[in-house]
Amino acid sequence: MFRRLSASIGILIFLSFFSVFGQYTVQTVPNPKTQGQNYFVSDPDQILGYYAVAQLNEISASIDSLTQAEYAIVLVNDYEGDSDFEFALELFNKWGIGKKEANNGLLLFISKDRHEYRFISGYGMEAIFPDAYLKRVGETYLVPNFRNEDYDQGVLEASRFIEKILKSPDSVAELERLMPDAAPFWSTRNPILVNTLWMLALFTGLYLYVHYISGRILKGTKNKPKLIAPIFWGMGCMLLLMFLTLFIFVFIFNNLEEIYQRKNLPYFVFVLLALILAMKITNGKTKIVESFKDEEDIQKGLKKYVSYLLIPMLLTPLAWFDLGGILNRFRRNAGRFTPPDSSGNWIRINRGDTKAKAQRYLDSGQKKEESIKSLRYEIWMNTANKEIRLLPWDRSSHYSDCPQCHYFTLEVKKIQTIRSATYSSSGEGEQFDACQNCKYFKHIKFFTIPMKTRESSSSSSGGGGSSSRGGGGGSFGGGSSGGGGAGGRW
Repeated sequence: MFRRLSASIGILIFLSFFSVFGQYTVQTVPNPKTQGQNYFVSDPDQILGYYAVAQLNEISASIDSLTQAEYAIVLVNDYEGDSDFEFALELFNKWGIGKKEANNGLLLFISKDRHEYRFISGYGMEAIFPDAYLKRVGETYLVPNFRNEDYDQGVLEASRFIEKILKSPDSVAELERLMPDAAPFWSTRNPILVNTLWMLALFTGLYLYVHYISGRILKGTKNKPKLIAPIFWGMGCMLLLMFLTLFIFVFIFNNLEEIYQRKNLPYFVFVLLALILAMKITNGKTKIVESFKDEEDIQKGLKKYVSYLLIPMLLTPLAWFDLGGILNRFRRNAGRFTPPDSSGNWIRINRGDTKAKAQRYLDSGQKKEESIKSLRYEIWMNTANKEIRLLPWDRSSHYSDCPQCHYFTLEVKKIQTIRSATYSSSGEGEQFDACQNCKYFKHIKFFTIPMKTRESSSSSSGGGGSSSRGGGGGSFGGGSSGGGGAGGRW
């Protein structure tokens, strides 16, 4: 008894001395089986607390007893070499973790000083724990706790999850249920892929539906909606959006890694598809406005467009601007197509039939008003007495009534440069009102244009805890690994 105690004390002193002055090699990492068959944790630098080590040994022993699988845990401050994968793989095969016939071993290797963790799985364990799932276990349980320096909690949470999966009657089904987003990407069991495909199908259908409705409204006109171009416009908007948000995530939230993860792929795809659909909706609206010359025809086309495409518009936030613009157009035109009185004798002259037909009802001043887009007339004819009434609409805020010719063609507060400013002298300008129809001119004031200045540049310088449970040596079952597993950093 005294000899065994003295040997144990000597080993602990040696390991403590070694961990301070050197790095562990595969040969110097203590094999927990030397303490007994029910030991699975090697923690020579005492990174974990005593009770955490005891719980981990119980978890691994329970897994071994019920499933015959072997789950070993190794924690060191540092190790010799540049690759945690090569070190852990060599250690796995040297110890022979897992039963020889089943190769059902799993090793969790952790280097505290290098902030690295690595799972190594035996050949038989790879079917139960694919690499993607082990990666997800590390990201879910190890990394968040290790960043808070809570190593006990991190290893315990990961180990309890592993225990739950290995003890399940159908380990694969249980793992997929608990970690659905860690399934292989191209697997139909992966909800990330399934959700992405569903969104792609939905938006493709909406995109083609918008194209069909646009073509139907534009039937008989020369303009046709574009089928392919909006896709590239949407992709360009997505690239710009990602570029802008990149700076936000890096400099404000400092959380870029959390954002650009595979689990967020459906959200990125949704944004991309929504932008593409918005570009398609904008293209259709623009084509309708360009294709019809008469405002009433434009409004009828837009009313059909909104009534058929309200749901796609609501699904794409960028299209809300188009919807808002269309509704604002309807508001501005309220009462525009109402006859001058209720006699029932008035017909409206459609401005889209022929330009010459409408122009004959306008005099030169009114034609000038429409040519400079200061306003536009609605032309009404009384079928009983052939009376013509012109009702002005769409008055521009840049123009006013001219006091001389009385047409809405006076450009107000216009500015003109008389003499340009230079780096050596100031310039001069004039502000005035001028009519675009007659020769009316009203001087308001002269003003000084400040002298140009050159920009100046300046520079400055200026615990391997142990339990008394069971005695005697032991060994792992002789399993091997081909390098399956996953790892990461925190």
